[in-house]
Amino acid sequence: MERFRGLSSDVSHVPSTLHGQLFLLAFDPKQGGFSRHDSTLFGLALGAAMLTELYLTGYLVEREGRPVPGKAASPGDQILHSAFAQVGVHNRATWAQLIAGHHGCAISAVRNQLIAEGWLRNGRLAMMAIPDAGLEPHDASRVGALADEVADALRNAIAGKPAEPWLLACGLLAVLAQLPGLAGFVAAADRQRLQELAVDAIAPVSGLAEVIAGRPA
Repeated sequence: MERFRGLSSDVSHVPSTLHGQLFLLAFDPKQGGFSRHDSTLFGLALGAAMLTELYLTGYLVEREGRPVPGKAASPGDQILHSAFAQVGVHNRATWAQLIAGHHGCAISAVRNQLIAEGWLRNGRLAMMAIPDAGLEPHDASRVGALADEVADALRNAIAGKPAEPWLLACGLLAVLAQLPGLAGFVAAADRQRLQELAVDAIAPVSGLAEVIAGRPA
């Protein structure tokens, strides 16, 4: 399962975590910053990304439709460690319930981690009084390469071809969160098929789709 840690080829120089990569896909290349978005939805998606990584790397497994620890050890990443600690051996919450109940601090936690690790920096919009608008990726071209890799995985899945699970999960989470990094792809994609893929995806991604479906219109 550790083969899912990080990406290959041109996007190897992005955060190794799924939540870090998803945060970067919130960057709007047209506006040159992190634009306004549904912060609740974004927080839910980041929380789902944490659970998805824990699932893909074997720290969490599914038992009777509910996540439970699959390893005794905790992940080294502090954010993933905190997410993992919320799931007990006798957990009774579904993926959707876990995502809905533990997302409040996700945005600030991931943002602060990416700033501390040097993936984000203050940009030309730093003086504007819009949360995150003053931040930009240290290298926007790497974010573009990540978006391309993710979009390719989504295209393969839509066409019924094999798609790398990590990239596919990242793409579906970004689509569900309506992140601008994939806006161009979504505009030209089969949206009905994307929705079907999200609902039938690996458990934490399907859990996010369930949470979104239950939100007030």
